[in-house]
Amino acid sequence: MKFLMRILWLGVTWWMASGGFPARAEAAPPLEVVDGHFRRGGELYQGIGVNYFDGFRRLLEFPHRKDEGIREYEAGLDIMAKYEIPFVRFAACGFYPKEWKLYQENPEAYFALLDAFVAAAENRGIALIPTLFWAHFTVPDLCGEPLEAWGREDSETRKFMRRYTTEFVNRYGQSKAIWAWEFGNEFMQEADLRFQAKSDYWVVPQLGTPEKRSAADFPSSADMAAAYRDFAETVRKLDSKRPLMTGDAILREGAWHLARGLGWKADSHEQWRESLIAANPQPIDTLSVHIYHPRTNGQGYPGQGPAGTSLDEQFRQLGEAAATSGKPVWLGEFGPGIDEQDLAERRRQVGEMLELIQKHRIGLSAYWVFDSLNTDLAVWNATEGNDNAFVFDMIRAANRRLAAEAATGYGSK
Repeated sequence: MKFLMRILWLGVTWWMASGGFPARAEAAPPLEVVDGHFRRGGELYQGIGVNYFDGFRRLLEFPHRKDEGIREYEAGLDIMAKYEIPFVRFAACGFYPKEWKLYQENPEAYFALLDAFVAAAENRGIALIPTLFWAHFTVPDLCGEPLEAWGREDSETRKFMRRYTTEFVNRYGQSKAIWAWEFGNEFMQEADLRFQAKSDYWVVPQLGTPEKRSAADFPSSADMAAAYRDFAETVRKLDSKRPLMTGDAILREGAWHLARGLGWKADSHEQWRESLIAANPQPIDTLSVHIYHPRTNGQGYPGQGPAGTSLDEQFRQLGEAAATSGKPVWLGEFGPGIDEQDLAERRRQVGEMLELIQKHRIGLSAYWVFDSLNTDLAVWNATEGNDNAFVFDMIRAANRRLAAEAATGYGSK
């Protein structure tokens, strides 16, 4: 009997260490990638959502106003339902290291807050695309390692990533609200820049960062790609169907040359496409990009996307990359020009982006940003009560057009 009890105890210990019951993510996921396209219920799918970046994070950034924060995100999700916005992309984590304090000290209390956010979305029929590690520097800072640790499989950074990913997918893999799993936010934008390393880059010691950076805090695109693969393989042990996303922006026009230490030189279109596909390595099954309108107070901001291309041509190039890789495009952020102050012009730019999304059949896209607490994002920030409220009606109308197009034959092709 003692022997049997010992075996039982060892089994329970192993079960707890592996995260408890495995997620039943195999049963009819709400969204999946099939033959290079997003599909729901077997039908091709196009949908436009919004970024609710700090919907959950506000509880971590301002823990003293937790109750107010909960009321805010519940009201925000009500607005999503009102305007028939199908999903939100959100930071399922803290931004600065300090915002991970609750997870580190009391993970059950942390996940209880996240449980409530997920449940609020489920109750309103709003889908979720959680980003598990938003800022590229935060996990290495938490682990006391330089940022190049993302490239080492045995680093404490990668161990932390695998642990949090496993806990997260185990806990929410059964939720109908979860549409996909996303790694981070624009990590490749921070890659291959060691030649211009600065000691004060992303340094905010009062929020948990080191007091200075070294050259080892400027990782390579190979480091980032290795972390992406590890993340995707960790998820795929628990969920073989939901889409996997890196969360990257559109690559710089010189990404291929930068990765090879050749400096700021424009890539050929073939080189740029090669870099985009490499930046979304298997088993990642989507191509992640963020695109903002290139017109900024009458001036373009060069350096993003294939060199010498119009906005329409950028979308066409993405279509070619999707066809080549067999992976659909995930436009995780889109919006007006970064400094566009003219309201009428912002409206025109958002309308043009929505037209291009429909024209080029971008399967999944999300406007940046809804109800942000960051005043620096005012150009994009949309609430029902501010100047950017036009966004909601435009997205609802666009989603209705996409649904009508699917009903008249696109969904069966």
